[in-house]
Amino acid sequence: MKITTREFGTTKSGEAVQCVRMEHDSGIVAEVLNYGAILRAVWVPTANGPVQVARGYETLEEYEAGDAYLGAVVGRCAGRIAKGRFVLNGREYQLPCNQNGNHLHGGIKGFDRYVWDVQMLPKNRGVRFFRRSEDGEEGYPGAVEVSATYLFEEDGALTLRFDALALDDTILSMTHHGYWNLEGEGSTSVAGQLFSTPADCFAEIGEGSIPTGQLIPTAGTPFDFAAPAALGERWEQDHPQLAAASGFDHTFLVPGKGLRPMCRLECPANGISLQVSATLPGIHLYTANFLKPVARSAAALECQFIPDAPNHSRFPSIELPKGKRWEHQIQYRFAPLA
Repeated sequence: MKITTREFGTTKSGEAVQCVRMEHDSGIVAEVLNYGAILRAVWVPTANGPVQVARGYETLEEYEAGDAYLGAVVGRCAGRIAKGRFVLNGREYQLPCNQNGNHLHGGIKGFDRYVWDVQMLPKNRGVRFFRRSEDGEEGYPGAVEVSATYLFEEDGALTLRFDALALDDTILSMTHHGYWNLEGEGSTSVAGQLFSTPADCFAEIGEGSIPTGQLIPTAGTPFDFAAPAALGERWEQDHPQLAAASGFDHTFLVPGKGLRPMCRLECPANGISLQVSATLPGIHLYTANFLKPVARSAAALECQFIPDAPNHSRFPSIELPKGKRWEHQIQYRFAPLA
């Protein structure tokens, strides 16, 4: 393992941003920023040279101007909260609504818009980003101390570990908003890449892509990815849920607990596969239906709780009581197709 650090720029408010480059002995390389705890790039070795498979920007100015959450850690709550409202301990809270009358990915200035503190791990194994989110930040109750640690496992898997401590009762649901295109930087579509997941149901969405509270079985629908299927072939099918989101923008629930496979993405064009595992309840598949400048040029694979969870008792709870820790991990494993 080798780790180097370079300056990536200065924010509009005058804060210096670092880029940490992590190189594994297997040849996999990752670059992360302490702005938004962003995973900026991942190079996967192939017989034809390294392929950069993670969507990201080249400059800090692009990240500050962008609104796609490219590679960022989002919070306090990933996904949408209907009308920005939820009830905790009998009190209703109003969060800022930053997308079509709803609260999205932590609000106007979510975790993705902050410069995090940096701590290198021993033996050059990785880097830990951490910050304190104060009581009232973006309308959320209670302060919470959060960290996001990127590290390489011995076998080359890239792991992201989340750790948070609630200093008062709050809600919390972080994720990594990584966009992937295994064909590389020159590719303008993931239509031909194959997606699979062991999920047996998904959260139905209604107006504004807000979950309705219903969990729909995947069997017999375009959402059944028990066997690998081309994303483009599926998003072109006639289904009201695909029409509602102009493609996939849905959370799939994966049975089981603990670290387990969430999904797999395969690229027949160059023989790269990505298996995503996590300790979280499910995987949110967003086929970049509105990504600029080229829609559907990547697939966002977001391991998380179901959006709008505080307003649906049937969904796994994201309430975090005072003094309780929130610990989850996401793992990205790249390999050649068999």
